[in-house]
Amino acid sequence: MTSYDPISIDKQVLGFVLDNDFFTKVSNIVTRDMFTGEMRDVFDVISYAHTQYGTSVNVRELGALFNDRNPAMPDSTREKAQELIAELEAGMPDKHDLYLDLVNNFWLRDRARQIGEKAIEIFTGESEDFGGLRQLIDVVEDGRISDKTTYSVVEDDIDTLLDENTGEPDFPFEFELIREHVPGLDRGNLGILFARPEVGKTTFCCFLAASYIRQGFRVTYWANEEPAKKIKLRIIQSFVGITKDEMKADRERMRTVYARDIAPYLTIMDSVGTSVEEADDYAKLNKPDVMFMDQLDKFRIGGEYNRGDERLKETYVKAREIAKRNDCLVWAVSQASYEAHDRQFIDYSMLDNSRTGKAGEADIIIGIGKTGASDVTNTVRHVCISKNKINGYHDMINANIDVQRGVYY
Repeated sequence: MTSYDPISIDKQVLGFVLDNDFFTKVSNIVTRDMFTGEMRDVFDVISYAHTQYGTSVNVRELGALFNDRNPAMPDSTREKAQELIAELEAGMPDKHDLYLDLVNNFWLRDRARQIGEKAIEIFTGESEDFGGLRQLIDVVEDGRISDKTTYSVVEDDIDTLLDENTGEPDFPFEFELIREHVPGLDRGNLGILFARPEVGKTTFCCFLAASYIRQGFRVTYWANEEPAKKIKLRIIQSFVGITKDEMKADRERMRTVYARDIAPYLTIMDSVGTSVEEADDYAKLNKPDVMFMDQLDKFRIGGEYNRGDERLKETYVKAREIAKRNDCLVWAVSQASYEAHDRQFIDYSMLDNSRTGKAGEADIIIGIGKTGASDVTNTVRHVCISKNKINGYHDMINANIDVQRGVYY
Protein backbone atom coordinates (compact mmCIF):
# COMPACT_ATOMS: atom_id res chain seq x y z
CA MET A 1 0.00 0.00 0.00
CA THR A 2 1.39 3.44 -0.95
CA SER A 3 2.04 5.66 2.05
CA TYR A 4 0.65 9.18 2.23
CA ASP A 5 1.41 12.24 4.32
CA PRO A 6 -0.38 11.72 7.64
CA ILE A 7 -1.56 15.35 7.77
CA SER A 8 -2.75 15.94 4.20
CA ILE A 9 -4.66 12.66 4.11
CA ASP A 10 -7.15 14.10 6.61
CA LYS A 11 -7.92 16.99 4.28
CA GLN A 12 -8.02 14.67 1.29
CA VAL A 13 -10.68 12.50 2.92
CA LEU A 14 -12.72 15.57 3.90
CA GLY A 15 -12.61 16.65 0.26
CA PHE A 16 -13.64 13.22 -1.00
CA VAL A 17 -16.72 13.06 1.24
CA LEU A 18 -18.10 16.28 -0.23
CA ASP A 19 -19.44 13.92 -2.91
CA ASN A 20 -22.71 12.46 -1.68
CA ASP A 21 -22.28 9.11 -3.44
CA PHE A 22 -18.80 8.60 -1.99
CA PHE A 23 -19.96 9.69 1.45
CA THR A 24 -22.66 7.02 1.29
CA LYS A 25 -20.03 4.37 0.51
CA VAL A 26 -17.86 5.28 3.50
CA SER A 27 -20.39 6.59 6.04
CA ASN A 28 -19.98 3.45 8.18
CA ILE A 29 -16.19 3.72 7.97
CA VAL A 30 -15.24 7.37 8.37
CA THR A 31 -16.33 8.96 11.67
CA ARG A 32 -15.68 12.31 13.33
CA ASP A 33 -13.41 10.65 15.92
CA MET A 34 -10.90 9.94 13.15
CA PHE A 35 -10.27 13.69 12.76
CA THR A 36 -8.80 16.30 15.10
CA GLY A 37 -9.58 19.90 16.01
CA GLU A 38 -11.63 21.96 13.58
CA MET A 39 -11.67 19.02 11.14
CA ARG A 40 -14.25 17.36 13.38
CA ASP A 41 -16.51 20.40 13.18
CA VAL A 42 -16.17 20.53 9.39
CA PHE A 43 -16.92 16.80 9.11
CA ASP A 44 -20.06 17.26 11.26
CA VAL A 45 -21.35 19.89 8.83
CA ILE A 46 -20.56 17.70 5.80
CA SER A 47 -22.40 14.79 7.43
CA TYR A 48 -25.35 17.08 8.22
CA ALA A 49 -25.50 18.30 4.62
CA HIS A 50 -25.65 14.79 3.18
CA THR A 51 -28.15 13.57 5.75
CA GLN A 52 -30.40 16.62 5.47
CA TYR A 53 -30.28 17.29 1.73
CA GLY A 54 -29.00 14.05 0.16
CA THR A 55 -26.83 15.89 -2.34
CA SER A 56 -23.18 16.75 -2.90
CA VAL A 57 -21.84 20.11 -1.67
CA ASN A 58 -19.03 22.30 -2.97
CA VAL A 59 -16.53 24.28 -0.93
CA ARG A 60 -18.48 27.56 -1.16
CA GLU A 61 -21.72 25.89 -0.04
CA LEU A 62 -19.91 24.13 2.79
CA GLY A 63 -18.45 27.43 4.04
CA ALA A 64 -21.86 29.09 4.13
CA LEU A 65 -23.49 26.09 5.79
CA PHE A 66 -20.69 25.92 8.36
CA ASN A 67 -21.34 29.53 9.46
CA ASP A 68 -25.07 28.89 9.59
CA ARG A 69 -24.61 25.74 11.74
CA ASN A 70 -22.15 27.36 14.16
CA PRO A 71 -23.41 30.88 14.97
CA ALA A 72 -21.87 31.01 18.47
CA MET A 73 -18.42 29.69 17.53
CA PRO A 74 -15.50 31.96 18.54
CA ASP A 75 -14.16 34.00 15.61
CA SER A 76 -10.66 32.54 15.85
CA THR A 77 -12.01 28.96 15.64
CA ARG A 78 -14.36 29.91 12.79
CA GLU A 79 -11.51 31.46 10.83
CA LYS A 80 -9.39 28.29 11.16
CA ALA A 81 -12.30 26.17 10.01
CA GLN A 82 -12.98 28.43 7.02
CA GLU A 83 -9.29 28.33 6.06
CA LEU A 84 -9.47 24.54 6.18
CA ILE A 85 -12.65 24.50 4.05
CA ALA A 86 -11.00 26.75 1.46
CA GLU A 87 -8.14 24.25 1.10
CA LEU A 88 -10.41 21.28 0.46
CA GLU A 89 -10.42 19.78 -3.00
CA ALA A 90 -13.50 17.85 -4.08
CA GLY A 91 -12.93 14.45 -5.60
CA MET A 92 -13.90 13.21 -9.03
CA PRO A 93 -16.78 10.69 -9.40
CA ASP A 94 -14.78 8.36 -11.67
CA LYS A 95 -12.00 7.88 -9.10
CA HIS A 96 -13.94 6.41 -6.18
CA ASP A 97 -11.85 3.21 -6.18
CA LEU A 98 -8.68 5.26 -5.71
CA TYR A 99 -10.31 7.26 -2.92
CA LEU A 100 -11.36 4.07 -1.16
CA ASP A 101 -7.69 3.05 -0.99
CA LEU A 102 -6.86 6.39 0.61
CA VAL A 103 -9.71 6.01 3.10
CA ASN A 104 -8.48 2.52 3.95
CA ASN A 105 -5.03 3.97 4.68
CA PHE A 106 -6.63 6.66 6.82
CA TRP A 107 -8.66 4.04 8.68
CA LEU A 108 -5.58 1.88 9.35
CA ARG A 109 -3.74 4.87 10.77
CA ASP A 110 -6.63 5.64 13.09
CA ARG A 111 -6.86 2.02 14.27
CA ALA A 112 -3.11 2.08 15.01
CA ARG A 113 -3.74 5.15 17.18
CA GLN A 114 -6.56 3.40 19.06
CA ILE A 115 -4.47 0.27 19.60
CA GLY A 116 -1.61 2.36 20.98
CA GLU A 117 -3.85 4.32 23.34
CA LYS A 118 -5.58 1.19 24.65
CA ALA A 119 -2.25 -0.61 25.13
CA ILE A 120 -0.90 2.33 27.15
CA GLU A 121 -4.03 2.34 29.35
CA ILE A 122 -3.54 -1.36 30.08
CA PHE A 123 0.19 -0.89 30.69
CA THR A 124 -0.42 1.95 33.18
CA GLY A 125 -3.19 0.04 34.97
CA GLU A 126 -5.99 2.39 33.90
CA SER A 127 -7.78 -0.41 32.06
CA GLU A 128 -8.02 -4.21 31.93
CA ASP A 129 -9.83 -4.34 28.60
CA PHE A 130 -7.60 -6.94 26.96
CA GLY A 131 -10.60 -8.21 25.00
CA GLY A 132 -11.13 -4.80 23.42
CA LEU A 133 -7.46 -4.57 22.49
CA ARG A 134 -7.53 -8.06 21.00
CA GLN A 135 -10.62 -7.19 18.98
CA LEU A 136 -8.97 -4.07 17.53
CA ILE A 137 -5.89 -6.07 16.57
CA ASP A 138 -8.01 -8.85 15.05
CA VAL A 139 -9.91 -6.33 12.93
CA VAL A 140 -6.71 -4.85 11.51
CA GLU A 141 -5.18 -8.29 10.89
CA ASP A 142 -8.33 -9.39 9.08
CA GLY A 143 -8.11 -6.35 6.81
CA ARG A 144 -11.67 -5.31 7.51
CA ILE A 145 -12.18 -1.65 6.67
CA SER A 146 -14.64 -1.20 9.51
CA ASP A 147 -14.68 -2.55 13.03
CA LYS A 148 -18.40 -1.94 13.49
CA THR A 149 -19.03 -5.64 13.91
CA THR A 150 -22.21 -5.33 15.98
CA TYR A 151 -24.26 -6.07 12.87
CA SER A 152 -23.98 -7.94 9.61
CA VAL A 153 -26.29 -8.36 6.66
CA VAL A 154 -27.84 -11.83 6.31
CA GLU A 155 -27.55 -12.64 2.62
CA ASP A 156 -28.43 -16.35 2.68
CA ASP A 157 -30.89 -17.44 0.01
CA ILE A 158 -34.01 -19.50 0.71
CA ASP A 159 -32.31 -22.84 0.03
CA THR A 160 -29.49 -22.09 2.46
CA LEU A 161 -31.93 -20.93 5.13
CA LEU A 162 -34.04 -24.06 4.77
CA ASP A 163 -31.03 -26.40 4.77
CA GLU A 164 -29.41 -24.79 7.82
CA ASN A 165 -32.55 -24.34 9.92
CA THR A 166 -34.43 -27.55 9.24
CA GLY A 167 -31.60 -30.07 9.35
CA GLU A 168 -29.97 -31.91 12.21
CA PRO A 169 -28.74 -29.84 15.17
CA ASP A 170 -25.03 -29.09 15.46
CA PHE A 171 -24.91 -30.69 18.93
CA PRO A 172 -27.40 -33.56 19.27
CA PHE A 173 -28.46 -34.73 22.72
CA GLU A 174 -27.31 -38.30 23.30
CA PHE A 175 -29.56 -38.65 26.37
CA GLU A 176 -32.58 -40.31 24.80
CA LEU A 177 -35.08 -39.02 27.35
CA ILE A 178 -34.30 -35.46 26.26
CA ARG A 179 -33.54 -36.18 22.60
CA GLU A 180 -37.05 -37.48 21.89
CA HIS A 181 -38.39 -34.03 22.82
CA VAL A 182 -35.47 -31.69 21.94
CA PRO A 183 -33.08 -33.05 19.27
CA GLY A 184 -30.18 -30.80 20.25
CA LEU A 185 -28.67 -27.33 20.11
CA ASP A 186 -26.71 -25.31 17.58
CA ARG A 187 -23.65 -23.10 17.46
CA GLY A 188 -24.36 -19.67 18.88
CA ASN A 189 -26.85 -21.04 21.43
CA LEU A 190 -26.72 -20.31 25.15
CA GLY A 191 -28.14 -22.91 27.52
CA ILE A 192 -28.63 -22.64 31.28
CA LEU A 193 -28.44 -25.61 33.65
CA PHE A 194 -29.51 -25.03 37.23
CA ALA A 195 -30.50 -26.89 40.39
CA ARG A 196 -30.28 -26.75 44.17
CA PRO A 197 -26.98 -27.80 45.80
CA GLU A 198 -26.29 -31.55 45.92
CA VAL A 199 -29.09 -32.39 43.47
CA GLY A 200 -26.87 -33.39 40.56
CA LYS A 201 -26.29 -30.43 38.24
CA THR A 202 -22.51 -30.96 38.04
CA THR A 203 -23.07 -34.66 37.36
CA PHE A 204 -25.49 -33.67 34.60
CA CYS A 205 -22.91 -31.26 33.16
CA CYS A 206 -20.23 -33.93 33.19
CA PHE A 207 -22.66 -36.40 31.64
CA LEU A 208 -23.46 -33.87 28.91
CA ALA A 209 -19.80 -32.97 28.37
CA ALA A 210 -18.90 -36.64 27.98
CA SER A 211 -21.60 -37.05 25.33
CA TYR A 212 -20.14 -34.17 23.32
CA ILE A 213 -16.65 -35.66 23.56
CA ARG A 214 -17.98 -39.00 22.27
CA GLN A 215 -19.26 -37.11 19.24
CA GLY A 216 -15.82 -35.63 18.59
CA PHE A 217 -16.47 -32.09 19.80
CA ARG A 218 -13.84 -30.02 21.59
CA VAL A 219 -15.12 -29.23 25.07
CA THR A 220 -13.80 -26.59 27.48
CA TYR A 221 -15.05 -26.70 31.06
CA TRP A 222 -14.51 -23.67 33.31
CA ALA A 223 -14.69 -24.87 36.93
CA ASN A 224 -14.93 -22.29 39.68
CA GLU A 225 -17.31 -24.15 41.99
CA GLU A 226 -15.93 -27.64 42.59
CA PRO A 227 -12.21 -28.48 42.32
CA ALA A 228 -11.29 -28.68 38.64
CA LYS A 229 -9.43 -31.99 39.05
CA LYS A 230 -12.55 -33.65 40.41
CA ILE A 231 -14.60 -32.29 37.52
CA LYS A 232 -12.12 -33.75 35.06
CA LEU A 233 -12.26 -37.18 36.68
CA ARG A 234 -16.05 -37.08 36.75
CA ILE A 235 -16.22 -36.33 33.02
CA ILE A 236 -13.87 -39.24 32.33
CA GLN A 237 -15.97 -41.45 34.59
CA SER A 238 -19.16 -40.41 32.80
CA PHE A 239 -17.51 -41.08 29.44
CA VAL A 240 -16.80 -44.72 30.32
CA GLY A 241 -19.85 -45.18 32.58
CA ILE A 242 -18.16 -47.16 35.36
CA THR A 243 -17.34 -46.53 39.01
CA LYS A 244 -14.07 -45.08 40.22
CA ASP A 245 -13.09 -48.41 41.75
CA GLU A 246 -13.67 -50.11 38.40
CA MET A 247 -11.56 -47.45 36.72
CA LYS A 248 -8.71 -48.04 39.16
CA ALA A 249 -8.93 -51.80 38.67
CA ASP A 250 -8.68 -51.34 34.90
CA ARG A 251 -6.05 -48.59 34.95
CA GLU A 252 -4.15 -49.73 31.86
CA ARG A 253 -7.23 -49.66 29.63
CA MET A 254 -8.23 -46.32 31.13
CA ARG A 255 -4.89 -44.80 30.13
CA THR A 256 -5.51 -45.85 26.53
CA VAL A 257 -9.10 -44.61 26.49
CA TYR A 258 -8.13 -41.29 28.04
CA ALA A 259 -5.19 -40.64 25.70
CA ARG A 260 -7.03 -41.70 22.55
CA ASP A 261 -10.68 -40.72 23.09
CA ILE A 262 -10.80 -37.99 25.74
CA ALA A 263 -7.61 -35.92 26.09
CA PRO A 264 -7.65 -34.54 22.51
CA TYR A 265 -11.15 -33.14 23.05
CA LEU A 266 -11.28 -32.02 26.69
CA THR A 267 -9.82 -28.95 28.39
CA ILE A 268 -10.55 -28.28 32.06
CA MET A 269 -9.92 -24.80 33.46
CA ASP A 270 -9.42 -24.14 37.17
CA SER A 271 -10.99 -20.72 36.93
CA VAL A 272 -11.50 -19.16 40.35
CA GLY A 273 -11.52 -15.38 39.84
CA THR A 274 -11.72 -15.60 36.05
CA SER A 275 -13.54 -12.83 34.16
CA VAL A 276 -16.05 -13.25 31.35
CA GLU A 277 -13.70 -11.23 29.17
CA GLU A 278 -10.92 -13.77 29.72
CA ALA A 279 -13.26 -16.60 28.70
CA ASP A 280 -14.14 -14.66 25.55
CA ASP A 281 -10.44 -14.17 24.73
CA TYR A 282 -9.84 -17.88 25.24
CA ALA A 283 -12.70 -18.79 22.90
CA LYS A 284 -11.39 -16.44 20.20
CA LEU A 285 -7.93 -18.01 20.30
CA ASN A 286 -8.76 -21.69 20.88
CA LYS A 287 -12.09 -22.16 19.06
CA PRO A 288 -13.82 -24.74 21.32
CA ASP A 289 -17.05 -26.28 20.08
CA VAL A 290 -18.71 -26.30 23.52
CA MET A 291 -17.95 -24.31 26.67
CA PHE A 292 -19.33 -25.01 30.15
CA MET A 293 -19.14 -22.05 32.55
CA ASP A 294 -19.63 -23.51 36.03
CA GLN A 295 -20.78 -21.38 37.74
CA LEU A 296 -21.29 -18.40 35.48
CA ASP A 297 -22.61 -16.23 38.32
CA LYS A 298 -19.15 -16.28 39.92
CA PHE A 299 -17.29 -15.01 36.86
CA ARG A 300 -16.00 -11.46 37.21
CA ILE A 301 -17.17 -8.82 34.74
CA GLY A 302 -15.93 -5.33 34.03
CA GLY A 303 -18.02 -2.24 34.73
CA GLU A 304 -19.93 -0.73 37.65
CA TYR A 305 -23.44 -1.85 38.58
CA ASN A 306 -25.91 -0.46 41.10
CA ARG A 307 -27.44 -3.85 41.93
CA GLY A 308 -26.37 -7.47 41.86
CA ASP A 309 -29.11 -8.47 39.44
CA GLU A 310 -27.88 -5.86 36.95
CA ARG A 311 -24.39 -7.36 37.10
CA LEU A 312 -25.77 -10.87 36.63
CA LYS A 313 -27.89 -9.87 33.65
CA GLU A 314 -24.87 -8.30 31.96
CA THR A 315 -22.82 -11.42 32.72
CA TYR A 316 -25.34 -13.57 30.89
CA VAL A 317 -25.54 -11.08 28.01
CA LYS A 318 -21.77 -11.43 27.64
CA ALA A 319 -22.01 -15.23 27.76
CA ARG A 320 -24.50 -15.16 24.90
CA GLU A 321 -22.16 -12.88 22.95
CA ILE A 322 -19.35 -15.39 23.50
CA ALA A 323 -21.50 -18.10 21.93
CA LYS A 324 -22.48 -16.00 18.92
CA ARG A 325 -19.14 -14.35 18.20
CA ASN A 326 -17.14 -17.54 18.58
CA ASP A 327 -19.61 -19.86 16.85
CA CYS A 328 -19.79 -22.26 19.78
CA LEU A 329 -22.36 -23.63 22.22
CA VAL A 330 -22.18 -22.20 25.74
CA TRP A 331 -23.73 -23.87 28.78
CA ALA A 332 -24.05 -21.59 31.81
CA VAL A 333 -24.38 -23.35 35.17
CA SER A 334 -26.21 -21.67 38.05
CA GLN A 335 -27.74 -22.33 41.44
CA ALA A 336 -31.48 -22.49 42.02
CA SER A 337 -33.02 -20.34 44.74
CA TYR A 338 -34.57 -21.83 47.88
CA GLU A 339 -37.96 -21.78 46.12
CA ALA A 340 -36.75 -24.83 44.18
CA HIS A 341 -35.96 -26.85 47.29
CA ASP A 342 -37.69 -30.24 47.48
CA ARG A 343 -39.71 -29.65 44.32
CA GLN A 344 -40.23 -31.70 41.20
CA PHE A 345 -40.89 -29.00 38.62
CA ILE A 346 -38.66 -25.96 38.81
CA ASP A 347 -38.71 -23.14 36.27
CA TYR A 348 -36.42 -20.27 35.38
CA SER A 349 -38.13 -17.90 37.84
CA MET A 350 -36.28 -19.90 40.51
CA LEU A 351 -32.83 -19.03 39.20
CA ASP A 352 -30.79 -17.69 42.11
CA ASN A 353 -30.75 -13.87 42.40
CA SER A 354 -32.67 -13.34 39.15
CA ARG A 355 -36.21 -13.97 38.03
CA THR A 356 -35.92 -12.87 34.40
CA GLY A 357 -32.59 -11.09 33.83
CA LYS A 358 -30.50 -14.23 33.36
CA ALA A 359 -33.26 -16.26 31.75
CA GLY A 360 -33.91 -13.67 29.06
CA GLU A 361 -30.63 -14.45 27.32
CA ALA A 362 -30.97 -18.24 27.11
CA ASP A 363 -32.14 -20.39 24.21
CA ILE A 364 -32.93 -23.29 26.52
CA ILE A 365 -33.11 -23.60 30.31
CA ILE A 366 -32.94 -26.96 32.02
CA GLY A 367 -33.57 -27.25 35.75
CA ILE A 368 -33.10 -30.42 37.77
CA GLY A 369 -35.64 -31.02 40.53
CA LYS A 370 -35.59 -33.51 43.38
CA THR A 371 -37.93 -34.40 46.22
CA GLY A 372 -37.57 -36.59 49.29
CA ALA A 373 -34.44 -37.93 50.96
CA SER A 374 -30.96 -36.64 50.09
CA ASP A 375 -29.15 -39.98 50.44
CA VAL A 376 -27.75 -41.97 47.52
CA THR A 377 -30.73 -44.31 47.47
CA ASN A 378 -32.92 -41.50 46.15
CA THR A 379 -32.00 -41.63 42.47
CA VAL A 380 -35.10 -40.00 40.97
CA ARG A 381 -34.51 -36.63 39.29
CA HIS A 382 -36.85 -34.42 37.32
CA VAL A 383 -35.35 -32.73 34.25
CA CYS A 384 -37.45 -29.59 33.73
CA ILE A 385 -37.35 -27.63 30.48
CA SER A 386 -38.92 -24.28 31.32
CA LYS A 387 -37.62 -22.17 28.43
CA ASN A 388 -37.06 -23.49 24.95
CA LYS A 389 -36.52 -21.33 21.87
CA ILE A 390 -35.29 -24.37 19.95
CA ASN A 391 -38.61 -26.08 19.29
CA GLY A 392 -40.97 -24.83 22.00
CA TYR A 393 -41.19 -28.03 24.07
CA HIS A 394 -41.77 -27.30 27.78
CA ASP A 395 -42.31 -30.09 30.29
CA MET A 396 -40.81 -32.27 33.00
CA ILE A 397 -38.91 -35.46 32.13
CA ASN A 398 -38.52 -38.04 34.87
CA ALA A 399 -35.07 -39.61 34.99
CA ASN A 400 -32.63 -41.32 37.34
CA ILE A 401 -29.12 -40.46 38.40
CA ASP A 402 -26.29 -42.94 39.00
CA VAL A 403 -23.83 -40.91 41.05
CA GLN A 404 -21.36 -43.79 41.27
CA ARG A 405 -21.01 -43.90 37.47
CA GLY A 406 -21.70 -40.25 36.74
CA VAL A 407 -24.59 -40.83 34.38
CA TYR A 408 -28.30 -40.13 33.99
CA TYR A 409 -30.67 -42.73 32.62
